[in-house]
Amino acid sequence: MATPRKSQIEKIETVLARYNTGAGITADKIASMARVPRENVSKRIYDLREWGYTIYTNYRNVKGKRTAFYRLADG
Repeated sequence: MATPRKSQIEKIETVLARYNTGAGITADKIASMARVPRENVSKRIYDLREWGYTIYTNYRNVKGKRTAFYRLADG
């Protein structure tokens, strides 16, 4: 029997849960690890927040460009 396919939201939640320590993880890295399009990451993070997940967003300059780092809150 085939395993059911995960939705984009479930894939992104899994990646955030795995990498919720330190400074966080970029949207590009989440997209690559969850195998979802880059432009969908922020939309799905919004959906996760609507479902009650607390997700922190921090911004840092990386190579002169402002980059968002996401991290799932503990608990």
